[in-house]
Amino acid sequence: MNPRLKSSKKWTGFPKEYSEQIQAVFKENFAQYLDEGDLIIEGRIYQEEILLRVGYLEKGRLAQANFEVSMNYSQDEQDAVKRIHNCVDAAASMMMEYLENDGEVDFPYTWKEFPFQGKKIYLQFTTENTSLEEQANKLLGLEDESLYHEEDESEDALSRAEQSEELSPPRDEDDDFSEEEEDLDEDEESDEENRGPRMFSGKSKKKKDDLH
Repeated sequence: MNPRLKSSKKWTGFPKEYSEQIQAVFKENFAQYLDEGDLIIEGRIYQEEILLRVGYLEKGRLAQANFEVSMNYSQDEQDAVKRIHNCVDAAASMMMEYLENDGEVDFPYTWKEFPFQGKKIYLQFTTENTSLEEQANKLLGLEDESLYHEEDESEDALSRAEQSEELSPPRDEDDDFSEEEEDLDEDEESDEENRGPRMFSGKSKKKKDDLH
């Protein structure tokens, strides 16, 4: 799993309880599909970037469908938890689109910026198998986690956040876009409040066109 920012070197994994909560959220919402495959959750916190990968590996297949989401975050603002929430919603949107269309989707294969819940979010779709990737790292002598995983202050940014906050809070009101961009998505957001985030289907198909 590779970060989007070139400056992203040192990282810490999501706290165990957050990874378990994310796993539970996806298992609950995608229960009808998960009998046919496994769910792999990977999350990293870099100095200025939150990175989430939700992997779906169908039984009997080597290629793993990975829904990867990256967002900028600020240690000063201590907004890591909010950004994790945004990433979870975006990954869920990608996964739902993928499953509902039997994998026939038009996702970006390199990092692509999208407006989502009033924030700038970056998405990409990959097919790396997490287990095979880990085995390859061991063969290359990278089994020593200290080579690529170093502790830094980003861990403190998350530990200071409210541990009681749920993984599906009310929509983030922060706005990183201009008023004109916000108006374009206003009707979509009112519908999405009741049916969950959708980025590549329904009224949001205009965003799908941006992938070409």
